[in-house]
Amino acid sequence: MNPGDLRHRITFLQKATQQNEYGEEIDNWVHVKTVWASVNPMSAKEFFAAEKTNSEVTHKIYMRYIPDLKITPDMRIKFKDRTFELVGPPINFKEKNMELQLLCKELV
Repeated sequence: MNPGDLRHRITFLQKATQQNEYGEEIDNWVHVKTVWASVNPMSAKEFFAAEKTNSEVTHKIYMRYIPDLKITPDMRIKFKDRTFELVGPPINFKEKNMELQLLCKELV
């Protein structure tokens, strides 16, 4: 992995339930960790090939493997003013514990 490709700052968010002053439970997204990554929209060829299998993937995000970061499909990713939802678990590229690929859908 070329470190120069990791030029985007992304933040992992986890849903947390809290109670307000009236005792109602409210869902909030809390900061988990901010890391360097590469955010790549899918190419037209990849997108149309994915459409045939009803995939919702719009972006691929590449990042370094971080042993103490447990990434789960219920997390969200914040990149600038955009939010992404994970479509499945992270892919440990070549099972080397060096690089992760995250398949994501941009939320509008």
